[in-house]
Amino acid sequence: MPGVEDTPPDDDVVVELYPGAAADDDALSPTTVDGLTVIGVPGAFAALEGHRALSAGSDVMLLTGDVALSDEVALKRRAGAIGRIVLGPGSDTAIIDGIGIGIANAVAPGRVGVVATSGSGAQEAAVLLDRFGVGVSRCLVTGPRDLTDEVGAASTITAIHRLAGDPGTDGLVLVAEGFAARGAEAALGALADCGVPGAACLIGATGLAAPDGVEVHAVIDHAVVAAARRAGARPVIPAAEPGGWVSAGHVRGIFSGSALCAEAAAVLAARLGRVVSNTPAGAAEHLDPRDVVRGHACLDLQAESVAHGTPHPIVDPSRRAGLIVDTVADQTVAVILLDVILGRGAHPDPAGALAPALVRALQARPSLQVVAHVCGTEADPQVLSRQEEALTRAGAHVAPTSAQAARLAAGLVRPGR
Repeated sequence: MPGVEDTPPDDDVVVELYPGAAADDDALSPTTVDGLTVIGVPGAFAALEGHRALSAGSDVMLLTGDVALSDEVALKRRAGAIGRIVLGPGSDTAIIDGIGIGIANAVAPGRVGVVATSGSGAQEAAVLLDRFGVGVSRCLVTGPRDLTDEVGAASTITAIHRLAGDPGTDGLVLVAEGFAARGAEAALGALADCGVPGAACLIGATGLAAPDGVEVHAVIDHAVVAAARRAGARPVIPAAEPGGWVSAGHVRGIFSGSALCAEAAAVLAARLGRVVSNTPAGAAEHLDPRDVVRGHACLDLQAESVAHGTPHPIVDPSRRAGLIVDTVADQTVAVILLDVILGRGAHPDPAGALAPALVRALQARPSLQVVAHVCGTEADPQVLSRQEEALTRAGAHVAPTSAQAARLAAGLVRPGR
């Protein structure tokens, strides 16, 4: 399957150290890819490096997540004034001219572009476009705060117009979480006016008026289906099985991707009642870090890794494996819900790393149910089918999309608990 090449870039895409950087500082120095400077230094220095890159006439991709909001606003305003774009903070994936940057899936090239506020939302959209036979032209992540009132969708609007002006892009998918009403309205307006067909997922949103020409959905798979149909495909999402509640207990989601966690929290809250999460969406309620987790809950370990400076859970699954074992001690938990995210830059065998913990959990609690979704492709280094098989052997139900996994988990417990 054609996809992101794991080979040296073409002559017109240059990968080099940031001007003036010493050769022995490769691991910490920003790099430039065809006018894009990728910055992964600590947050206190990332804004300064971002301004240096803008001064050099480059776009900016901030892998760093812990950048002050005021610095983000200043960088994006400056970028807009000079016709550049700032992706991030917390932009940990991109696909540009067939080159994957950060944690990127190997997806088939196509003519639909993806703009998202977080990496996991972008990856889910991209792999579904690949699965539906549509493929991806480019994928840009603008940062989880881009659609807030303070930032005003600055980078999302620029990204939409950039992709709409790309001769290789005939359609767009927007995936957003953590949005304010004005930011969402501005982004949808840009999508409606950009000149190419668009579909949007505003995670957990209900009752929003969609501009003419734009389909708006509350979950990622529905938005991607809409975009794929506009591109001429006939995608089908298999039904979640088994159906019907089998337990009166609670669902506990333990996630490595913030968008997938927020989506699951919204889906569960719509079907089960009260759900708490550290990345809430829809009717889900905010979980204070000081609170004891009770009832239905979805936990985003990526947010914890940013807050505490620990390795990203997509790169290091060990924290999640330990939390799975600890969760079994809560006898009210009937279903554990997981995401497993693949791609270059991710852990080489995330399902294999989680499988021993799942086996131990199911041995200790035979009535426990585990539901998982693998976000990846057959062309990824970890291989989608191998990861799904490892989870199935460990005793998990594997769902074809992130939202479908949440629907399945909700179907396994009694509503209103």
